[in-house]
Amino acid sequence: MPDIFFSIVIPTYNRADYIRKTVESLLRQDATAYEIIVVDDGSTDNTEDVLAHIKSDKVSYHKKANAERGAARNYGARLAKGTYINFFDSDDVAYPNHLSEAHKAIASLHQPEVIHLGYDVKDPEGKLLRTANTFPPTINDALIDGNHLSCNAVFVRRDIAAQWPFSENRLLSASEDYALWLKLASRYDIRCWNVVTSTVVNHELRSVLTINLEKFLQRMEILCQELKADEAFLKRYGSRWNTFRSYRDIYIALHLAMARYPKRKSIGYLWQAALLRPQVILTRRFMAALKNVLV
Repeated sequence: MPDIFFSIVIPTYNRADYIRKTVESLLRQDATAYEIIVVDDGSTDNTEDVLAHIKSDKVSYHKKANAERGAARNYGARLAKGTYINFFDSDDVAYPNHLSEAHKAIASLHQPEVIHLGYDVKDPEGKLLRTANTFPPTINDALIDGNHLSCNAVFVRRDIAAQWPFSENRLLSASEDYALWLKLASRYDIRCWNVVTSTVVNHELRSVLTINLEKFLQRMEILCQELKADEAFLKRYGSRWNTFRSYRDIYIALHLAMARYPKRKSIGYLWQAALLRPQVILTRRFMAALKNVLV
């Protein structure tokens, strides 16, 4: 098997109550050839004190001025020494097989540009909410109808990460990962390895109940602008632009419903989605959004 060194980049902002568990889970890996780079994006809590109690030469801590998570991930990527970079969120948990399975996948798939492993989603008490481990061998085509990937499960070869960094537009924050996955999918196969190696913790600070409507809609529009400016994206996915816009409108409708905005707003976006691509009314995602609106 090839020699592979991993760089795990963890951007964090005011996650002192979560990050120790995250880092400690990554220190319990079956594999040994890796480093953990924590990039503190200007936290105002005691994140630095929490990390000071973790004694491991695998962990390095870097604090910078706040510039949102895209900039923090890029900062960490520039420091990375690994063959592959894994961008792990600071409130989630890795299983001990996280890196060993990534190593198996990379070796088996002949060192691809990007791989994605399986993951699950749990509540803060550890109750399993869902498992995501039935991806196709390459997920490129499926990405146009939504972001099915977990940052924790994505491994990008370092030369590719250097060439294609995350957008640092603050207004795109929370969708900068999806924008990058689509740009990468326009150029390379994103290969999937369906072994669960990490958990996304669905805690209350991740709740969509407090979204700012104006900023949320602005973010969705900027996502479209970023992609329409990418010639490779248009070449690969341009014929499916209405599909992308339709699923984007369903996404907006669902989040507005969950945040308890007036029903007419959500219904308006569902109507737009159906006009763009009538077939979506038969999808599970459309029905789930409609159910949230009606309830």
